[in-house]
Parts: sequence; C-alpha cells; structure tokens
Amino acid sequence: MLGTLLLLWGSDRLARWGAESLLARDIQQATGVSTRPSVQVNGVFFLLQAVQGRYDDVAVAVREVTSGPMSVDRVEARLSGVHVSFHDLLVQDPAAVWIERSVGEAFLGYDDLNRYLEVTGRPLTVGAAPGEEVRLTGTVDLLGQSVSASALAQLSPEDGALSIAPTALDTETDLEEASRLLLGQRFSLRVPLDPLPFGQELTAIEGVDDGLVLRARGTDVVIRP
Repeated sequence: MLGTLLLLWGSDRLARWGAESLLARDIQQATGVSTRPSVQVNGVFFLLQAVQGRYDDVAVAVREVTSGPMSVDRVEARLSGVHVSFHDLLVQDPAAVWIERSVGEAFLGYDDLNRYLEVTGRPLTVGAAPGEEVRLTGTVDLLGQSVSASALAQLSPEDGALSIAPTALDTETDLEEASRLLLGQRFSLRVPLDPLPFGQELTAIEGVDDGLVLRARGTDVVIRP
C-alpha cells in the first residue's frame, strides 16, 4: 500500500514538474524574455488535471518583458483554466495554450518609463509625487517659445494604455490662457503597454516611490510560442 502511494506521489510530482516546465517554455517563447519564467501549478492530485488537460490554478512570474522601446520590469499573474493537452505534456512539445481567465500585477519603473519617453521623442520625465498622482517635469516648445514646467498628473487606464493627465501646472513663464491650455496638452501622455502578456486589460494604476504598479485581467487568452 505504501509503495503504491509513493508511486502515485512520484508520478504526480513528475507530471506537475513537466507541466510547469512546458508552460515556462511556452511563456518564454511567447514573450521573448531571456530569463525562464517561474511557473507553479497548484492543486492536489495533479494527475487528474493533467489527464483532463486543464489546470485550475497556475501562478506565473515573468521578468523584464520588452516590446520595442517599452520594458516592464516584472509581471506576476494568476491564471485560471489553463488548457494544455495531455499529449503535449507527455511529449513536452510547446504549443498554443488557452487561458480562460487571468489576473495580474506588473511593475513599470520610472527609469524604464522615462527611457521610453526619451526614445519616442517626448521631453518629459515622470517621478513620484504625494498621494496617488505623479509629477511630470520637462521643457517643451510652445508656439516657438521654450517653456519649462512641472505638473501633478493623474494616472488612469485607457484602452490598454497608460494615460497621464496633468491636474495642476507650474511654470515661471507668464502664459495666456490659450498657451496654458496648449501646455496642458503637451504634458498629457498616452503610453501603450504592449509588453503585458496574457492579453491583459488594465484595470488600475498606482504610483509608488520608484515606479508604477499596473493591475490587469484577461479572458480567453491564447499564448502562441
């Protein structure tokens, strides 16, 4: 009896390890990250999940996800209903993976965000501010005049992108109302967040001391290696 239990435990552990390894390779190939993602398949009696080809609860951590000039330092996600066929698990063959639902959190450092703004030709920098806002600083061209300013700005998700909208502008230059409105437009930013894996939709953004915490979710996501 004990031998049978040990055999089942060993088979379960081996199958779980195989699933985690296969999913890690799938996600690494899909995202192009250099470091193998951390994957943990949760739940007891894993062999039943493996035979059914559906994993109830999978925790994933990915580092340094990049798309073009944008780089996200880390992404942590909880995946529900992850479909991997038993055949693909047995042969360890990376293939498309269907994920029913995902919720996650990503961290975008101010250094990475400001590098993106510089590369894309926007002369502004983003930094921490008291409360839930961030502070923008920079020098912009305004009707042929170079104007330096700073602004407090709100963060919000907007169609899969990060929206940064100034709420209060501060400049030493005296400006007419029309010029001040134009300056507000110059300090308004929209940053695509293509690096977020798992087809995630932004739900909330929070500014912290060294960057932005991005919360997201997704449904019916397909990962293709």
